[in-house]
Amino acid sequence: MPGKRRLLLAGALAIATATGTALVACGHPGPVENWAGGQVSPVPVRVTVNPSAMPLGDAVATGLVVQRQELILMFWGDPDHPYLGIDWRDVDTGRINEDGPLHSSLGVGVSGPDRLFGVDQLNPGDGTVIEYGAVKGPVARIVSRAPESDPVEAKFVRWSRDPSVSFFWLRRRGTPLPSNSPSGHDGLMVPLAPERYPLFSAYDSAGRMIASVRLRPEAYGPRNDG
Repeated sequence: MPGKRRLLLAGALAIATATGTALVACGHPGPVENWAGGQVSPVPVRVTVNPSAMPLGDAVATGLVVQRQELILMFWGDPDHPYLGIDWRDVDTGRINEDGPLHSSLGVGVSGPDRLFGVDQLNPGDGTVIEYGAVKGPVARIVSRAPESDPVEAKFVRWSRDPSVSFFWLRRRGTPLPSNSPSGHDGLMVPLAPERYPLFSAYDSAGRMIASVRLRPEAYGPRNDG
C-alpha cells in the first residue's frame, strides 16, 4: 500500500465494498467559535486518486480546510482488515491529493476490543487542533475533553458499509499534544500523566457512554537494530 496515505491505527487493524465515493459535509464549518457537532447529512463525491487503494464504502469529506485543502477520512485496504486513512481535497479544483498540508502521526485505539479507534490529532499551526477517528456502536454524541479547554462535540457520519461504525472529526482551539519526556532510564521517552491529554467519549441517544479513550502516546526508546 502507498506510504502517502497515513495509517491511524497504532500498530493495529481496523474494521471494515468498495464504492470509490466520498461524502462531503453540508457546507464548510464556520470559525472554530461557531463550531457545532452532531451527525452530518453528507453528499457523495467521487474519489479515485489511487486505484490500488480505493476507499472501502464511502469516504468522508469533513469540511475541515487547511491551506485550501479539505481533510477526507476513509477506510481502505483489505476489506476484512482495512485501515483508517486520510486524503486531502483541493477546494478550488476539487482534486484529491494523498499529500496534504498536515500528516497524522499518532493513532490510538484498535478495532475489536476498542470501540473508539484510529483517534488522532493534526496541528494546523494557527492555535487550533484537528481531531478525528472512528467509533463502533449506536453513537449519538462524541465529545473531546482536553486540558484547559471546554468540551467540544464532534461531527460524525455513519459509514456506508456498516452504519454501526461512524467517522468523527472536530476542530477546536488548543495546543498540540505534549511531547514525551525523558524517563532517565536507557533513553526511554515516556508520556506525561494521562490527564494532560484529550479524552474522547462516545454516547448513545440515552446518554449512556459507549466507549472512552485518551489520545496519549506510548513510551518509546532509542532504536536498536542489533
